[in-house]
Amino acid sequence: MRGRLVGVDVGGTYTKICLIDLDGSVLESFQIPTEPKRPPKEFLSRVAAAVRGWDFKGVGLALAGGVETGDGSLLFAPNLKMWVGFPFKPTLEGMLRVPVAVENDANAAVWGGYIVALKKKPRHVIGVTLGTGVGGGLILDGRLHRGATGSAGEVGHQTLSPSGPRCHCGRRGCLEAYVGTYGIQRAARRLMRKPPKPLTPKRVADAAKAGDSGALRVWEEVGTWLGLGLVNLALAYNPETVLLLGGVARAGRLLSDPVRRVFAEQPFREPFASLTLAAPMDRDWGCVGAALLSQQLTQPG
Repeated sequence: MRGRLVGVDVGGTYTKICLIDLDGSVLESFQIPTEPKRPPKEFLSRVAAAVRGWDFKGVGLALAGGVETGDGSLLFAPNLKMWVGFPFKPTLEGMLRVPVAVENDANAAVWGGYIVALKKKPRHVIGVTLGTGVGGGLILDGRLHRGATGSAGEVGHQTLSPSGPRCHCGRRGCLEAYVGTYGIQRAARRLMRKPPKPLTPKRVADAAKAGDSGALRVWEEVGTWLGLGLVNLALAYNPETVLLLGGVARAGRLLSDPVRRVFAEQPFREPFASLTLAAPMDRDWGCVGAALLSQQLTQPG
């Protein structure tokens, strides 16, 4: 019992809470409403009540936004604006009497995928979370790289085309605008004769697997844009592995084959010669990764 950890992955609508073993196996999990318009201290009180009765030695809190690593406060948060500046770490530690780690949700997800899914543990990994938005995390020399201000890993907001489609961040031509859910929907409306209803990445993938030519073009286009974004990151960080996480990654080879083709076309071969692409089965990586990050606070020394 003493080796167990709790992960809390806070979304704009729902919060996932999980109890895990040190190997990342999920023992229990459930979700509660986030209610971001209510005070953050009230939210933490509900989290503390929800885990009462569990035996654990650390808690990891994953938040959708920029995180100040000292007190775990949010620096910016599109869906949790009223919680910006609140000291999550000392407040939750006072409630639960265990060490608490607070991290950006994409960083937490990438750390979870790195620790649990990548058995050989490469030292340098780029992780990309593919869903409604596109986030990411950088593992450099076996450690989560946060950068000078804690903002490293915002891979979805690199500019691929200054005149490209509008991104939800307000800029144009971001990677997210091409390969996030709304980018896939935009491509499907343009390339498919009869886009599925409701229009989701899964339904576009199902149509492609059934032979729909327009859906196949959607994934070829989306995968190509993703590949170009990953090329930029590979040239900057020279990783051994690219880790694709999130619901959009469930498209499998529809997405990964165009990415590999883009890698193969690069004239500067050295960064791509042994670069591997991994897309493990989707799970609550943010919840698991947040919990595993708290393990670092519970280890002696």
